Amino acid sequence: MPHTSILRFGLILTTALVLLAGLGTAAFYLSRPQALPLPEEFDKPVMAAQIEFLADALRRSAAQIAAHPQTLACFVSAAPAVCQAQAANLHALNQDATVLFVTAEQNQLLPGFLPGDTRRLLAGAGGNGTGATATATFNLSLSHPVVDSDGTRLGFVIVEQSVPQLQSLFDTLPLPDAAAYAELQQVQASDASMVLMRRGNQVIKRHAQPTLIALAGTPWQIAVWRPVTPVVERVAPYLLGWLVASLVIAILVMATVLSVRNRVTDSLRTLVKFTNDLRQQRLRAEYPVSLEEFKPPLETMLKLGKVMVGRQKEVTTQARMDHLSQVNNRRSFDEKQKELFASLKDGWSHSLLILDIDNFKQVNDTFGHEAGDQLIIKFGDALKHCLRNSDFIARLGGDEFCVLFPFTPLERAQELAERLRAKMPESVDLIPGVTQKLSWSGGLSEYSRDDKGENEALARADAALLEAKRGGRNATRVKAAA
Repeated sequence: MPHTSILRFGLILTTALVLLAGLGTAAFYLSRPQALPLPEEFDKPVMAAQIEFLADALRRSAAQIAAHPQTLACFVSAAPAVCQAQAANLHALNQDATVLFVTAEQNQLLPGFLPGDTRRLLAGAGGNGTGATATATFNLSLSHPVVDSDGTRLGFVIVEQSVPQLQSLFDTLPLPDAAAYAELQQVQASDASMVLMRRGNQVIKRHAQPTLIALAGTPWQIAVWRPVTPVVERVAPYLLGWLVASLVIAILVMATVLSVRNRVTDSLRTLVKFTNDLRQQRLRAEYPVSLEEFKPPLETMLKLGKVMVGRQKEVTTQARMDHLSQVNNRRSFDEKQKELFASLKDGWSHSLLILDIDNFKQVNDTFGHEAGDQLIIKFGDALKHCLRNSDFIARLGGDEFCVLFPFTPLERAQELAERLRAKMPESVDLIPGVTQKLSWSGGLSEYSRDDKGENEALARADAALLEAKRGGRNATRVKAAA
């Protein structure tokens, strides 16, 4: 199985979340409200409504004039007096309007010059003969046919009305965007348009298509250009938002991952510490961990470790103890002796006493090995009860024991040996019916810094023991270092 790390998991998680944030940003971008078409959003401005109302009022006025009896009388009689009287009446009703009577043959019944725009209006009048035109001076002209009772067209009534408020209306035109551009255009006969007024940034006109708002009943229209935002500019805010979100995600995830990694590392160090303590057969009361997930298994390991340490200590103790006398064995004696010999260079003095049970072979031969074993056991117990806690007792083999007196000069060790002899019981019970007098022979010596090895002091004590045995037993001989 390939190895990985918490940091790599963090990088994978960060990448996944960043991609997910990118998909969310893209979905948000695609589902954003789209700009409504300009006619719906912009709708008919107040200017258009007012102009259309004015044009409708002018149309109705022209229709009323065309249907008036005096107007019909003017066209039927073509009498200048009748026509002038009707013109005077109309002028009295609306002094801002100009009314022209023109026959079907385009003969003007009232005196005056027929403007070119009016001629174009008449030339373009078809069907029912109605039409509308305008000039750059913002005059609105409308025509209406004049018919007799038989439906014969007699001519046209032309009404021209000035629209001086057109400039102020266009200036207050609400644009859909602050950067938009608008024009008030007049449609020409060739479908071309003439710009009457303009507002906004004209550069926009090069990069966008206009939205046209026709002013019904007039030759005018409003053209509006809305600025086209480049794709990069439209996407840039969302891209920036995604980058910021990605940065925040990366910081949060990596901070969390690093925190978890540090806590895991601390917990693993605690486990290593626990393992080292277990190897050294010493356990602490508590092993704190940073993560809760490590606590239950560590508690279980600690319980098992205590059992193992207990068993290991028991095994170690048994390995260092003599199974019969329950004092230290020869192996433990060698380790302790080496330790004491190494400390001589620091100026300390140590002594040792070798003891041999008197008549041990006779007991074995007479009463059997069971009695001999009991004698060794009782002798070991007596040594433990009669010596100091700091003294080291070991069975070297058979009926031979040794006592190490740490940090004790030879003279003091000699006093301790005599005290031991005095405190030892005189006899011990071995088996039912068998009581043995307890006596021992001893050889006492000391460790010397002049010795080449730790066993030289043991050899001197063994030689002293031999002298005690030859001298009649139940005595202690001393052999100091040369």
